Parts: sequence; C-alpha cells; structure tokens
Amino acid sequence: MLLRLLHASREHFLGSFAGVSDADSQRKPSATSWCILETVEHLTKAESNMVRLMTETRRPKSADLPNREQAFLKMVPDRSMKMQSPESGRPTGRFASLTEASAQFNSSRDQAIQFVEKCADCGEDLRATEVTHPHPLAGNVSCYEMVIIMAGHAERHALQIEEIKKTLGITAGMAAGSQG
Repeated sequence: MLLRLLHASREHFLGSFAGVSDADSQRKPSATSWCILETVEHLTKAESNMVRLMTETRRPKSADLPNREQAFLKMVPDRSMKMQSPESGRPTGRFASLTEASAQFNSSRDQAIQFVEKCADCGEDLRATEVTHPHPLAGNVSCYEMVIIMAGHAERHALQIEEIKKTLGITAGMAAGSQG
C-alpha cells in the first residue's frame, strides 16, 4: 500500500503543475498566499526532512503510541482543514524554476520509495519504529504513518496548486483525475 501511495501521489503532484510556465508559477492568488513555485518548494523541503528523519532518527515504537493510520489517510490531504507550516518548512525562494524544484522533489521521493523498498526487502516493519514528525500537530508517528503523511501531503499540495491555477485562470497542467 505504501509504495502505491507514494507513486500515485507523486504522479498527481507533478501533474498538477505540468506545463505551468515559470512566470505563472510565481504568480500569487493573494498577497498572503503561496504561489505554485513556493508550494513545490515547501513540499520538497518537508519531504526531504521527513525522509531524513526516517533514515537517521527512527527508533523502536513506544508501546503507548496510538495507531493513527486511517486518520492520517483522511486528514492530511483534506484542504478544508487549513494548517500553518512550521517555520522550517516555509518557502525561502530556494528554487529559480519549477524544473529545478520538481527535480529535487523527485530525488526526495525516490529516496522515500527506496527506503520503503529496502525495509520491505529486509522484513523491517515500519509500524514497529517511530520518529518525531516536524509538525507539532502530528508529534510522534510510526514510520508507516510518516510515509502515509508524505503521500497525503503531496496530495494536499497538488490540490492547493489546482486551486491556485483555478483562481489565477492558469489552464496548463490539469492533472489526470483532477476534481477541480
């Protein structure tokens, strides 16, 4: 299931801005909103950090850690629930183009997929280890839940990009299966 989520969410996320020009990617729907490029940068930063946490800081799962897999599957991609990014995940203008940002996203996503595949190959149960998620609302999560969060986070921001494009009248990059 995890690999399917990672692959499908990557496809939806990349498809959400495919064909968007660099000029359009820097247009903001409002003064307080992120543009498409900033949204891609945010997801790239967050995903790189989550992969690093899983590969470098995972530890045996605490006995009292609740299972929130179903909750994360439902809540993370839900755009009706607005959330603020932690300071460390906010865009800083790191990328000059969507091509550069999407290449870094793909690199991070490839690392996540390789991590899940490696764990599966050696029989490591990602439900048996935990990490501390960088968003204070999540707290400690199993590594299995962290992968669910990564996939849902990409879905969430694919939907955000589709909202930005709709607001600004950008027609490029309509993702397959897009609902809006």
